[in-house]
Amino acid sequence: MVLTEEERKERKRISNKKQSEKRSLKRKEIREQKKIEKELNKELDKLKYNERKSKYNKSVNGNKIYRKTTWKFQGLNMENFEEIYERYTMAIFCDICECVLEGNGRNKKCMDHDHDTGEFRNIVCNYCNIHICK
Repeated sequence: MVLTEEERKERKRISNKKQSEKRSLKRKEIREQKKIEKELNKELDKLKYNERKSKYNKSVNGNKIYRKTTWKFQGLNMENFEEIYERYTMAIFCDICECVLEGNGRNKKCMDHDHDTGEFRNIVCNYCNIHICK
């Protein structure tokens, strides 16, 4: 069977169209794959950032900055912060009931201060801070 010139052109046109559709589909798949990779990289960057942030917050300097910010927000007079922070880190016993300061809950280490003047008073346990230092 011999094809006419017109039939050959039609077959070539159909073939070219199929190839073009394949290339278009391939480009679309590549774009979608790149989009997914970009989203995964964003998530990975967030995880790495959060890991670094968590590690810093647990460091000595990170803890000190956290305490300073928290105490400033709570109204502590920050003129002698270094002295108070040193006393806070070295405290082992509550200044009122003399229990051992550890962990969270009742024996959690707290900074007691006068809410009107912002003056530091004692390093106390959570129980004394709530029930006695009012």
